[in-house]
Amino acid sequence: MSGSHDVLHHAGDSPVHRLAPHVKILVAFGAVLGVVATPRTVFGLFGLYLLLIVAVWSVARVPVLWFVKRAVIEVPFVALAFLLPVFGTDPRADVVGLSVSVEGALAGWNILAKGTLGVLISLTLAATTAPGDLLKGLQVLKVPAPLIMIATLMLRYGEVVVGEARRMRVARISRGDDPRFLWQAGALARSVGTLFIRSYERGERVHLAMVSRGWTGSPAGSATIVARTPAAPALEVSKLAFAYPDGHQALFGVDLRVERGERVAVLGPNGAGKTTFALHLNGVHAGGSGTVSVAGLEVTRKNLREIRRRVGLVFQDPDDQLFCPTVAEDVAFGPRNFGMSDVDGRVRAALRSVGMEAVADRSPLHLSGGQRRRVALASVLACDPELLVLDEPSANLEPVARRELAELLLALDRTMLVVTHDLPFALQICPRSVLIDGGVVVADGPTREVLADSGLLARHRLELPYGFRLD
Repeated sequence: MSGSHDVLHHAGDSPVHRLAPHVKILVAFGAVLGVVATPRTVFGLFGLYLLLIVAVWSVARVPVLWFVKRAVIEVPFVALAFLLPVFGTDPRADVVGLSVSVEGALAGWNILAKGTLGVLISLTLAATTAPGDLLKGLQVLKVPAPLIMIATLMLRYGEVVVGEARRMRVARISRGDDPRFLWQAGALARSVGTLFIRSYERGERVHLAMVSRGWTGSPAGSATIVARTPAAPALEVSKLAFAYPDGHQALFGVDLRVERGERVAVLGPNGAGKTTFALHLNGVHAGGSGTVSVAGLEVTRKNLREIRRRVGLVFQDPDDQLFCPTVAEDVAFGPRNFGMSDVDGRVRAALRSVGMEAVADRSPLHLSGGQRRRVALASVLACDPELLVLDEPSANLEPVARRELAELLLALDRTMLVVTHDLPFALQICPRSVLIDGGVVVADGPTREVLADSGLLARHRLELPYGFRLD
């Protein structure tokens, strides 16, 4: 799958590519400042700037056409630059029979020259520096961590949004859309609106994933591990109820006890409240009634840091959970937020446990669905959680990747809660199942017995796949 890496980065091995990223960032920043500070009437100097930029392209061995295609982002500013001479104020002059504002022409030239050079400098930096290297350069320059995180998310989700836009375009074309025809512009406009809404929704999910791994927006201190209560179960939920701000009641009073070492499936149809329940275990959702305790520690505001270390929450869509430019940085995200020691060692051990050591330096977006699922699991294993909560772990996996994930989970010595409506997967992984529907627990027992009760499954819109047998 290609993404914004392919759009803005032109891989190569030129002297410009090999230059230290923080040096290139400083040079680009200085060049932009120089362009901005140049008086607009010094026309020759702008030409010299352009020649220098083209010379860098030549050394970097990046074709001029590559930059021209990507400079189309500047089109709205170019249009403004050409409109200013027409609609500018007096005094005016006649040029080829047209009345042109002198001040408007100078203002338009200022925007066109400085804007174009600024875009070309930025594209040159992006073309010769991989996104991960750009972030490392910012770190070397001691840029504040929140700004680096913003840049990281922009780079990472630029890839995701570009990929989604391409899939939407293919879907439109496959149903007869041709954007060359004016009357089909409405379909394109609706697609842009849909893409915006999807991006906003993903942003919310990504924020939840960040919070679940200890992100607070401020630097982490050292880890303070709270001792477990020896006799306490791994998880104890009592009368948990929750309503969303719009008034929708998702949970009506869930009771559940999970002993240490158990693997329990949480079953239920779509909309049953399973994911809402899972988000309470990590303290991501709160504000309802009832109590949740993990290894004897109650989920309260003062305990959130330790709770989120104890409960490793693996989200349904790995792209919500993998938001850093490289696999290794994603796996390190949680341990760093919790102030844990030997982060590099934890990253290596977590990746080794899921068989993903070889992809540590790759972008998560360039992995297969099964590989991303494994890396998402590694990102929580690196924090050494006591309880693993997996939301629909088998969703969208091909049979081989599904089997490999099942074997991996069975090999992990962890207390596990698997939220799923994949009934055969639940039977393979979890000896015990809890069925939730309408925000309450309606069944709790051995998985095989729960799945054998066809009447129970039918009442709650669940059924075994065609041809699947329990004997």
